[in-house]
Amino acid sequence: MRDIQDRGLLYITENTSSFEYKAYGRALGIEPLGIREFNTEHLKLDPNLIFDVDLRSNTTMHKLKTMLNRRGTGCRIFLVDTSARTGMAGARILDADHVLPPRSGADVIHAALREFHGMVVKPEITRSVDTGIAALDGGFRSLLRDEIFDTAGMENASSQIIDAIDSAGVDDWMATVRGYHVGTFQHCMLVTATASSFARQLGMRRSDVIKVTAAALVHDIGKSAIPIEILDKNGPLTPAETQTMRHHPAIGHDYLARKSRIAADALRSVRSHHEFLDGSGYPDGLSGTEIDDITRIITISDIYAALVERRAYKPPKSPDEAYAVLEGLAAKGKLELALVRAFGKVSIHKKAA
Repeated sequence: MRDIQDRGLLYITENTSSFEYKAYGRALGIEPLGIREFNTEHLKLDPNLIFDVDLRSNTTMHKLKTMLNRRGTGCRIFLVDTSARTGMAGARILDADHVLPPRSGADVIHAALREFHGMVVKPEITRSVDTGIAALDGGFRSLLRDEIFDTAGMENASSQIIDAIDSAGVDDWMATVRGYHVGTFQHCMLVTATASSFARQLGMRRSDVIKVTAAALVHDIGKSAIPIEILDKNGPLTPAETQTMRHHPAIGHDYLARKSRIAADALRSVRSHHEFLDGSGYPDGLSGTEIDDITRIITISDIYAALVERRAYKPPKSPDEAYAVLEGLAAKGKLELALVRAFGKVSIHKKAA
């Protein structure tokens, strides 16, 4: 069975330009697709479909009945006010697999997808992954609205993730995360599992492991302000797009510094996780002792997770290939050699691909 990421996910909406639709699509890791632009080409990969459209419209219903007359194996989710009889009836006519309230959280959407595709997951893993996704969703939305960040919620999610990894194992936890198609969220969760397990095996106290785990969860929160067509581009970024992307550490740090109670060293890692020991990183060109231990852990975990992830434009590296890249960066003086060697002893990189 193809998993959710391989199959793809489409979010079809009425208004792709409104803040709410864009924010919701970002939470799902996909760019909203307008109902007018939706066509049979989009169905070639038999994707999972999320419809957030007005089913009272005769035009919309006629179009969808025509396009969805052949039943694929992807899941059909309709976001409908369950008290609206016309909308509920339309969803049933269109052979909905799930009818959920409008703006259901990303965790709810992916729980529905898991159920539809028969993904059997240990309960402690499901709870912790869903809690982490919900915390990321809330954090990304809060940044876009410049609202107070839920620090306690992020710390609670971090604690649940640590317990689930300890109980069920990091390999199963990461495999579950790979079943999600949530773009940037998936990357954040893989970095979180990597950093959390690494910190545990370095012998850190639980309070420090929670700090590292929380830092990993929020390390890319600034990407919520980056256009999703850049975030999820199916190919290398242009120089101009690269410059835009490089703003995300400062955006995330500045927001959390104003709106959260995250510990100072965890906060520094949000700004500095793309810095290198030789001063060649960004945004501040830090070097050597200017880069603290938590940031060094997050940087190694971030690079490793990005290398073993599946991307539309490149295959994943094997765990050994990814570790070899880390060794190469350490040899060039960009990463701490002792920390990279310690990472090489961690079980994560043995089965992560």
